[in-house]
Amino acid sequence: MENTTVELEVDADHCFEIGEVIVPGDTHLEMTIEGDSEQQVNDQLAKMEALANSISDHCQIKKKVNHNKGSVTIDAMFDFDCTAEKLIFELYLR
Repeated sequence: MENTTVELEVDADHCFEIGEVIVPGDTHLEMTIEGDSEQQVNDQLAKMEALANSISDHCQIKKKVNHNKGSVTIDAMFDFDCTAEKLIFELYLR
């Protein structure tokens, strides 16, 4: 068996700096939760609040309930202590 060395050229078109994904100080997350009833969207939000509070000791959560024809939405705003907590929360939601 012969040992040979092969040079590889890597062309990485889809690379980016980690700072483009994880922005220091980016702790605020806004989302809209939709459902057929206020109880349904409140239940979904309660699960997300429990998850956020399990990740962060000081997550601030604000919500605004909107009643539409045939549906209800909640505009939820989560503010975490640090960017890593927000990122972990987003990953759990996937």
